[in-house]
Amino acid sequence: MDVEALLERREMIINWRKWAKKIANEVKEVLPDAEIYVIGSVVRGDYTGGSDVDVLIISSQAPQKARERSRLKIIIEERLDLPYYHPFELHVLKPEEAGLYLRRAKDYVVKINGS
Repeated sequence: MDVEALLERREMIINWRKWAKKIANEVKEVLPDAEIYVIGSVVRGDYTGGSDVDVLIISSQAPQKARERSRLKIIIEERLDLPYYHPFELHVLKPEEAGLYLRRAKDYVVKINGS
């Protein structure tokens, strides 16, 4: 990754709230019942340049199969025109799968509403 890409990635991490809203808006187009949360180091405030932004996409309409979930992530990334080096780790989950993530995050969970 070149320096310019690293700097852009860093800016995306710093502006994670703005990007999370954009992600939420696109997710709602595909999975209208989805709830979107950000967890991890960006919420705690101890992120680094190498950190990612963990975005939980929780929907009863989430596909069962991993391949279909991967396709959904690709659709969201393409609709947002995200570069290949973007820092967003999209976790597509059914509600019954989300508990583990949310428990691990403890108090460091931010619910994202679109627009």
